[in-house]
Amino acid sequence: MTATAEAEAPAAKGGKKKLIIIIAAAVVVTLVAAALIFMTLFKGDDEAKEDPATTYGAVYAMEDDMTLNLADGSFLKTRLSLQLSEAATEAAGGEEALKTFDVSKARDATILVLGKYTKEDLLDPAKRESAQKTLSKEVSERYHGDVLKVYFTEFVMQ
Repeated sequence: MTATAEAEAPAAKGGKKKLIIIIAAAVVVTLVAAALIFMTLFKGDDEAKEDPATTYGAVYAMEDDMTLNLADGSFLKTRLSLQLSEAATEAAGGEEALKTFDVSKARDATILVLGKYTKEDLLDPAKRESAQKTLSKEVSERYHGDVLKVYFTEFVMQ
């Protein structure tokens, strides 16, 4: 081999290594950039988008107490608050517009559902919670899903 050929051989080996390193680095940078773009574009798909029909909105506190007869002749004095969905809150025009919310269906459902219980039943926390769930379900059906939950804000029996 001549001196020129010997000088070019190591240069060719070093050139191939540099080329492989440059290509590998370019591939890594491209993959990282693609991953970042993918995460940015599809970030919203990973997070559960909240449905306004099932997301809690405003709470409407009924102003008047209710006094009703229980199944055993005892009396229950109660006051309710209604947890509306976000969709119902928006449809009503926001929390301020809820001042005119018609609670007659909720009052009727309360009489129907709680009137089936006795004082002894409602003294048991588990049965009272069951009554609350039953009432919430009944009220929700009457308001076509616009009311998600019913809260007892006053509950006195005699």
